[in-house]
Amino acid sequence: MLVACMGVSLLTGMNSCTDKFDEWNTNPHEATDDMMDRDDLRTGSFFVQMLKNVFVLEQLAADGTGIGASTYQIINNLAGDAFAGYTGANNIWFGGSNFLTYNMTVTWRDTPYERAFVGVMNPWKEINKFASERPQVAAVATVVKILAMLRTTDMYGPLPYTRFGNGELYNPYDSQEDIYKSFFKELDNAIAVLTDVHSKDQSTKVLEKYDFLYSGNVESWIKFANSLKLRMAMRTCYVDGFEVDGKNSQKLAEEAVSHSVGVMTGATDVAALLHHTDFSYRHPLFVIGPGEFDDTRMGATMDSYLNGYKDPRISSYFAISGNGDYTGIRTGIEINRDKYTTDDFSELAISAETKLVWMNPAEVYFLRAEGALRGWNMNGTAKDLYEQGVRTSFEYLGVSGVDAYLADGESVPAPYDDPANSGNNVDEGSSLLGKITIKWDEEAGFEENLERIITQKWIAIYPDGQEAWSEFRRTGYPKVFPVVVNNSGGTVNTNEQVRRIPFPSTEYRDNAANVAAAVALLGGDDNGGTHLWWDKKNK
Repeated sequence: MLVACMGVSLLTGMNSCTDKFDEWNTNPHEATDDMMDRDDLRTGSFFVQMLKNVFVLEQLAADGTGIGASTYQIINNLAGDAFAGYTGANNIWFGGSNFLTYNMTVTWRDTPYERAFVGVMNPWKEINKFASERPQVAAVATVVKILAMLRTTDMYGPLPYTRFGNGELYNPYDSQEDIYKSFFKELDNAIAVLTDVHSKDQSTKVLEKYDFLYSGNVESWIKFANSLKLRMAMRTCYVDGFEVDGKNSQKLAEEAVSHSVGVMTGATDVAALLHHTDFSYRHPLFVIGPGEFDDTRMGATMDSYLNGYKDPRISSYFAISGNGDYTGIRTGIEINRDKYTTDDFSELAISAETKLVWMNPAEVYFLRAEGALRGWNMNGTAKDLYEQGVRTSFEYLGVSGVDAYLADGESVPAPYDDPANSGNNVDEGSSLLGKITIKWDEEAGFEENLERIITQKWIAIYPDGQEAWSEFRRTGYPKVFPVVVNNSGGTVNTNEQVRRIPFPSTEYRDNAANVAAAVALLGGDDNGGTHLWWDKKNK
């Protein structure tokens, strides 16, 4: 073709030939660099890999089967969900000495770390290679990365984060404070890039073919990023002197809310993974629960709060047990197969087609309510934002009765009765039992209304146990029942409950010197009882 062009050029001139050079010298069976960029072929598959690994999904095969949900179960259900009081297990692993009874040395501690770095950080690194060419794609990928790594650092503390992918064989760890500072800076940059794109053309889509969260809608990604920034700002509020480029937690939170696009506000803003012909999956909790594994049930703490409040959302979350009521199972008990049956406890009311939620807009209202309670400018009063959070939760779930619920100033969490072993009961008058009511009380003190806000947030963001556990550690609310059996060997205080997961055994094997330095950054022993950097209130 090039020879033909040279011949033609003698007759028509070189300009006409060079005008068509790219067209004539393109292999029609290969994608050009321009085509790759235009269709995001370079980055799309890496982005989908990131989406699958934030909460850990296994896509379905063509015949409708899937690998399962064992990794999700270890990372989310047997850690955050259980530690937050959302669910309890009706199965036994490692002879009953495991995370659920505070034995934090089992191999489960390796899984969150490995999946985050292999499944999220590695593909993000590949996408980031094209950041100068496709900054808007890199920005969206960075938002996803920060959500995933926020969940990971809030499990372990220090991580080898900021120098990841720089060519070193074994990366040194950053303190959690430095990781958070990097998060804020990266997130601000991503928000700025996406805001610029949105302001120039509101119809612009980013990664539309590969975005199974928002279908490329830039405005939705900005709201999500700002909401994530607000979540992180609130997480740091008990850390004295914390600042990022001169901005403290209050300023960072106010920036998120006052941004030109803002934060999530409506139920339709929810960040949830779509079920798509190109992205088929079964909700992991369905697989773990009623679908296949039959390993998880309603938690006893959920039983106490939802039954005590006569909460209409209970049927959206759980199914009636074989005993004819909603009954939870307590975490950290001795499960005697001769006494318990699977029918004793409520299964999860979830289907394979249920969307996996990353962030619920109801949470954002509760974050703003807490900010307003602290005197921050959250564009609303604490009372109004609190009530809107409850309303948004009811709306998202399609549940009625919110007005009567918000007017209830009498109902409190109910005593818990174990159907097979009264030794696990939490009786009326017990100090373990929550006493907070639903109705907002303008005359109540700061701590009482904070407990009210966090309790309703805890109910509304179910089943995101990781986030609920983080907020329980940060605030002390709601009152989560402690374990009955503590196999930590004294490293985890039963009443304080588990504060973190120890560093992976694989890191001790492969990266020992840097792990030793990470323990020093942690400020305590590498066990489940050491408080994280932001976990200051109840220390």
